[in-house]
Amino acid sequence: MRAALLLSLLLAQLLWWDLIDKLRITASWRLARRAIDRGVAGRALRLFALAHLVVGLRLRIEIDESSIPERFVVVANHQSVMDIVAIMAMFRHRSVRFVAKRELRRWFPAVSRVLRVQRHALISRHGDFATAMREIERLGRTLRPREGAVIFPEGTRSRDGEVHTFHSGAVRRLLASCPLPMVVVAVDGGAGFSRLGDLGRMERGHEFRAAVVAVYPAAAGKRALVENIGAAEATIRATVARWRREP
Repeated sequence: MRAALLLSLLLAQLLWWDLIDKLRITASWRLARRAIDRGVAGRALRLFALAHLVVGLRLRIEIDESSIPERFVVVANHQSVMDIVAIMAMFRHRSVRFVAKRELRRWFPAVSRVLRVQRHALISRHGDFATAMREIERLGRTLRPREGAVIFPEGTRSRDGEVHTFHSGAVRRLLASCPLPMVVVAVDGGAGFSRLGDLGRMERGHEFRAAVVAVYPAAAGKRALVENIGAAEATIRATVARWRREP
């Protein structure tokens, strides 16, 4: 019952935003992009507020705004679709764009339109590797002031909630073409909730947590970049383990 109610409310909200964005695009693509950039963090918070109202989900965000560079790349672990919403909500005074699967380009109300308008990097998991890398490079080159790119180096969601080995290829390709500071984000609380319908099984008061746990300056060379990615993985793993030990 709770899951059905939440899904109905979320779908209604997404369809409403999708209609608003469609009308804005009809009037002016540029103004639509500006409105989406300004409003997407608020939308993410709205979705969490609905989940809190219906199933009691709590969102805990930790970020020091003064530590975030003008342009940056976010490296984070990945557990569920909630990670994306939480990271959007976290950077409420910035605009973040994701490296995401190409299937999201169509058929998802509001989400697909936002991904297209903001020009996120949408890549096929089974497509040409070179094409995917060019799209990731394009994302880095087109970042504007107060924008960041988000990559999940695990490559896919961690179903068991453990932090799996980071694959550095996409991060290295993006940062090699456009050297930027790395913002490291740890997330936890999404394991077992890979689909929106899974939220109905969530115990009331369940907490989803996201925190900026490190910021590294732009790496000077490939070796330093690989070391930063390794350090990011270790820091995220230690942070998630510490959170789970807390009462």
